[in-house]
Amino acid sequence: MKSAHLVCVTPNRCGLYESTRDLVVGLRARGIDARMVDPTRETNNLYPSGDSDRGAPLADDAWGLQADVLINHSGLGERFEKSSQPIVHVAHGRPRSSFLIEAKGGTPIFSYHYAKDKDPRFKSVVTFWPEHEPYLRVMFPTTPVHVVQASVDLQTWTPGPAQYDFRGKKGAINVVCSDPWRDDVDPFIPLHAYALWAREMKGAKLHLYGKPAKIPGFAAIIKRIQDDGNMGELQGWVTGLQHIYRAADFVLTANEIDTRTVREAMACGCPVVRVGSKLNGFRTSMAQALDASREEIRRHAEQRFDSRETARQFEQILRGIHADS
Repeated sequence: MKSAHLVCVTPNRCGLYESTRDLVVGLRARGIDARMVDPTRETNNLYPSGDSDRGAPLADDAWGLQADVLINHSGLGERFEKSSQPIVHVAHGRPRSSFLIEAKGGTPIFSYHYAKDKDPRFKSVVTFWPEHEPYLRVMFPTTPVHVVQASVDLQTWTPGPAQYDFRGKKGAINVVCSDPWRDDVDPFIPLHAYALWAREMKGAKLHLYGKPAKIPGFAAIIKRIQDDGNMGELQGWVTGLQHIYRAADFVLTANEIDTRTVREAMACGCPVVRVGSKLNGFRTSMAQALDASREEIRRHAEQRFDSRETARQFEQILRGIHADS
């Protein structure tokens, strides 16, 4: 079976792309000829040279148009929008985030979902998070919605020596916050929780990554933590986060689902502290994180985020569609 995974190819730059690449590698290990096809290749400045990315083959539109099934990760593009091939739509984004993007005049993802439920080519919708399934069922009342286990590359994201020194800003306790900042989930609560906790913990440093260039409002919170002497490295987009997670005492996140940040950190054996919608209970969670077994966290990641299991579950969906075609 040939499956063409339509995605904007951006190695080491986007969680959506990395999840797609992981899936393609896993499916190929199960005997499916899965390849990535970038409908934006001609205008994509990040498209790599060569014919593969870390074990995931890259193919052109011509190959994709001959595939048995299209897997829509980040948009079909003009040529594939006109094809008659069956389609599996992977809803990578959080539903509320997608809604807010459209509400602010951005990509009309919700409207796209509404329209595509009426498209007979759309045979299945996939999400990696059970929490998102009910929302997708609202927008896709006649298209089957499946939950497939989220995964991470357990060969790349591994435990190892804590050699990273946070650019000379290492503390006695090193806390990392590395989530992408989104309209629906931001580090407002985690930053406040850390600020209060760090005043009681001698030598704590917060290392903040993925910070947008302009952050009105958040600048004041960050300056307050700096004034307290508890801020460490402050960076925008970075690569090589596995080295950072190996050196961190724990990762702080506002996300309740297993985002890519959560999966990658746990695969490196790094504890994750979730600080959700309320500013309470965080002291206990942080204390537990400092005492957590990194070996046990890694084992937990291997059980929950193995890409081989993700590929097996996804293969079942593909086989069912292929059998009905």
